[in-house]
Amino acid sequence: RLPLEANHTSKGFRIAGYKGQFGFITSMTQSFCSDCNRVRVMADGNLKVCLFGNTEVSLRDLMRRGASDAEIVETISQAIKRKKRAHAGMDILSQMPNRPMIKIGG
Repeated sequence: RLPLEANHTSKGFRIAGYKGQFGFITSMTQSFCSDCNRVRVMADGNLKVCLFGNTEVSLRDLMRRGASDAEIVETISQAIKRKKRAHAGMDILSQMPNRPMIKIGG
């Protein structure tokens, strides 16, 4: 097993004698939400602070209406501050409206 790095979302492994490494993202069994420092700006200009969350903030609309850099930074900051400590369990997640991963990108 490779050492865990700060804010890493996967647990990395390397097999002695082989090239490369691989990892597991164990977001359902061992939540790392409270340490996650990742956000995603999608192709349509929406900011998503959690891939499992259904909340998005439109940065595109802010920019189109001429928001200042300070307003955009504040909007991003507020979205990150509202980020939950942990996502819902799988039984609840499967019932929540959310974009499928193929539409989120990555």
